[in-house]
Order: sequence, then C-alpha cells, then structure tokens
Amino acid sequence: MSTFAVRQGDPRPRHVKHDRSRLTETHLRILHTVAAVVSRTLDVEIVLRTSLAALTQVTGHETSSLHILSNDGTTLQLLGDRGLSPELREVNRLLPVGDGVIGRVASTGETFCVDDAANSPLTFAGARDVVKRDGIRGFVSVPIHSRGRILGALSLGRRTRNPFDESEVALVEATADQIGISLDNARLYSETVRQLEELRLAQAQLVHAEKLFAVGQLASGIAHEINNPLTTIMGQVYLLLDHAGIDAYVRERLSIIGAESARAARIVQNLLLFARRYPAERRPCSLADQVRRVLELKQYQLRQDDVRVVTDLSPCPAVRADENQVQQVLLNLVQNAHHAMAHHPGARVLTVRVGLRASRAFVEVLDTGPGIPADLLPRVFDPFFTTKPPGEGSGLGLSVSYGIITEHAGTLRAENRPGGGACFVIELPVD
Repeated sequence: MSTFAVRQGDPRPRHVKHDRSRLTETHLRILHTVAAVVSRTLDVEIVLRTSLAALTQVTGHETSSLHILSNDGTTLQLLGDRGLSPELREVNRLLPVGDGVIGRVASTGETFCVDDAANSPLTFAGARDVVKRDGIRGFVSVPIHSRGRILGALSLGRRTRNPFDESEVALVEATADQIGISLDNARLYSETVRQLEELRLAQAQLVHAEKLFAVGQLASGIAHEINNPLTTIMGQVYLLLDHAGIDAYVRERLSIIGAESARAARIVQNLLLFARRYPAERRPCSLADQVRRVLELKQYQLRQDDVRVVTDLSPCPAVRADENQVQQVLLNLVQNAHHAMAHHPGARVLTVRVGLRASRAFVEVLDTGPGIPADLLPRVFDPFFTTKPPGEGSGLGLSVSYGIITEHAGTLRAENRPGGGACFVIELPVD
C-alpha cells in the first residue's frame, strides 16, 4: 500500500522521518484494542465506535471518519465519525468517488496525506471552507480493503501543525485492515443468516406443498364424487325437458337448473384438470381456453370481493406448451391481482387480454390495485420475495411462474399501469 505526503503544488511522495519509539507502545495498544473487538463481535457499529475512539487517542486532537462505498461504486457514505463538527459531518455525509482526498482514496486504493488540508487542491471543494473554519491541518485517508475489493476509506484529521508521520499512517492503515476484516465478517454473517432464512422458508414451503398435495388429492376425490350426481341431475333435467306435458314456467326453471348444473360440472372438470398430476407434455395449447378455465375456478372468490372481470380474448394461434403449467402461471397471476385489489379502495377491475403481437402470443393480466413500488419492481420475480404480510405468501409463486414461462422460450415481465395498478405480461412463441 503506497503512502503519499502531498503538499500544495507538490504531489510527489515524501516519506517523513520520525522517532517511532515513543509512540510504539501507544500504537500497539490501539491495534490490540481494535483487534480484540474485531475478534469477539460481528457488530460493525461496535467495531467502528471502538476503532474511531482509539485512533483519536494518537495525539488527543484528531477527528476521524469512516466512509463506505455504495453498491454502484459512485458515492461514499459516512458510516461513523468522531470529533467532526455538525457542519463538517453534513459535508462528509455523502461524497463522490474520485473527487477530494477521500474520493481519490476510494478510486485508487492508495493512501493520501496532506499537510495543509484547508489549502490543498486535493481537498474536496465543498468541504474546504468548513475545514479551514474548523482548523483542520494535517489529514490522512487510507483505503479499507477486503478480499481484493475496496470497501471504503478511513480518515484522520489533525488541528495541530505536526504532520502525520509514517508510524501514524501505518497505524491508520493497520486499523483500516482490521475494520475491513470486520466488515467482511459481518457481510459473510449476514449472508449466512439470509441463506439460512431462505432454507427455512424453503422447508416451510415444502411442508406446505405436501399439505397442498394432500388437500389436492382430497379435492380430486370429492370432485369425482360431486361429478357423478351432477351428471345424474343434468340427465334427468334433459329428460324432463324432452317431456311434452310440462308447461312453460317449469320448462324455464328446468333450463336454469340444467345451465347451472352444467356450469358446476365445468368447474369440477377444471378443478380435476388443475389438481391432477401430469408429466410435462407440450402440445398445441389455446391460451384463451386456459384463461377461461382459470377464471371459472376463481369466479366465486372474485365475485365475493366485488372484482369485475373484463376479458378481451382476440383470435390467436395456439402455442406449444404444457396446459397444466400454463394454468398454474395464469392462476398465480390472477390470484396476485385479486389479492392486490381485495383491500384497495376504488373500482376493482381485473382485465385479462389474449392476442398476437409481433408473431408472439401474449396474455396480459391487469388490475386496478396500488401497483408495485418502483424500488421493488426489479425484485418481484426473486425467490422468496413477497410484498404480502407474513403467512399470506411464500414469495415463490412469481419465481416459479417466471421459470415455467422461460422454459417455454417465452418471457414474463411486470410493469405498472400509467393510471394505477399493475400489469403482468406473458409472451410465448406461437406453434
């Protein structure tokens, strides 16, 4: 790691000779304090507080600050400080990478020293007046590394005329190395906790899936039992309708019974088709037919929540797809739209469109709910990500749906509607 002592108008390196013996014991004690904290805690805040407090004991007149690099690598955020005035803290709260001493350290990965911070051309322009007013003279900033990456910068300011010597710079660099270890340990710990939480959620989802499978088998059996009397009812209705001796009133009522029985039979048939476990089989599939089946399954629940369903099923060539998997995706999108509108004020309209666009079949599922927050939109297809309250969603539905459509050489995307609400669009190659 290179150390630079930069003077006004003379950026050449200058190694400052100093008698280190009188400071060796103090420096070792500071390093021991920091290392001990790093070894016994994963709390970054404690490590920073201890490190910054220890560093300001070098002369008793220093200010110290620690900046962390943003994820996009363009800015530095103040994570901790000691001895900064409110004005200097505000200036340092967010710094651009590449500008000023701290910004240069973050961009080059090298240590920079200045003897007169208030008048140095390297000092961040927005901080120069505050630095001069606060009487900051000597200034050193060192990079914080971890596994070959720059994480941020550790800086020390001094109000005395004595410049930082090599031993003091080495102390700050060693402390920065310890902080880098702490930050990396905390990151690894957080990542481990996140992975364990995902495993826990996956296990819970597997248990839930087993329960759903058992319920599906039960529902399939019940549907078969319901289907038999429905067939008998419809048969008897049609026999009565063929009888010449019934009047118009009875005939009208029998027609209603027949129509409703037929609708119940279609719902039962759709339930059987959806619940039955099939090996994946791709064949010509009508998207409009799959939409109708899913909407019939959800019809009662949508009606209970005053959701009006609007369909626009334009003529569209078949796609080569697995019908059951397509139904699973459509059902998930319709249920998400239903959930988004269930507790949202205003008109509740679910619109489903099917059509052909640029030689690709598409299905659009639109709702009039609150929409998806812009910062969460890129994550809606991530596994285990959900905006639903705990216990109401696993965060796997959209991820699984995305995987199914991708395997069918299609695309699934989410966007917000200009007038409010969300829109999910499926595009599939036509057969």
